[in-house]
Amino acid sequence: MAAAWKAFSFHSAITGLESALEAKRKDVKELKEQMDEAAKKSKENLQTLTSLRDRKKDDAESAEKDLEGITLQVEGQREALKIKEGKIEQLAMDLQEAKKSIAAVQKEVEHAQNRLTQFSSTLPVMEDKVSGLQAAIEGERQREAEGERTLTTYESITKVYKQHFSLTLMELQNYLYSRPWLERGEKVSVSNVEFDLQAGFLGFPAGRDRGIEKGMTFTVRADGRNICRIKVNQVSTKNSVAMIIPLYGKPLDLRKYKSFDLIYL
Repeated sequence: MAAAWKAFSFHSAITGLESALEAKRKDVKELKEQMDEAAKKSKENLQTLTSLRDRKKDDAESAEKDLEGITLQVEGQREALKIKEGKIEQLAMDLQEAKKSIAAVQKEVEHAQNRLTQFSSTLPVMEDKVSGLQAAIEGERQREAEGERTLTTYESITKVYKQHFSLTLMELQNYLYSRPWLERGEKVSVSNVEFDLQAGFLGFPAGRDRGIEKGMTFTVRADGRNICRIKVNQVSTKNSVAMIIPLYGKPLDLRKYKSFDLIYL
């Protein structure tokens, strides 16, 4: 009886343990299913995250490439801007130099005009002398006419008077109108020469009375040396103003001499 009870107790205990084991198996199975479901969802989430990460990485690489392209464009534009700024600065400097050159040329032209005006101011004096001489000739003609009227009865005296008057008038006319000429190669010696090297003008005391005419070209010599060439711009009876021809000789050497020979070319 005691043995049967003990066997029953063992059987009951085994049955209870089997039931508990079965329950644990169910719990393990459910837990495994939950773990599989979680693993599946984790895998899906991982794939999603991986795909998202790859897309973000691609987007980042594309953005980086775009940024590099934009950076290169910006650098190129900066270099082009620097070049343009350099050109603008150079142009500004060239413009300033051009303005300075123009101002210097304007000053030289103004100075030359002033000097030419000063030289030209001496010509009216010469013209006044010529006018006075012409007036004297006209007076002699009038006196000749008066003499002819008053000396009609004195033929011999009138003849002598006319002869004397004609000779006087001839000399006056020769003095006024006679213009000696120069052959090419002939020289005219002058002194008391005035010159303005900056303006490029030279004035000398010789005019139509020495055969000088406007437009003539001369070589200026001193002590057997060719110094420069000049071209006559203005001329009166006894004075002339000439332009120093550039790029020939050494006009600065004019300062070394007092007298010169002008060789007609």
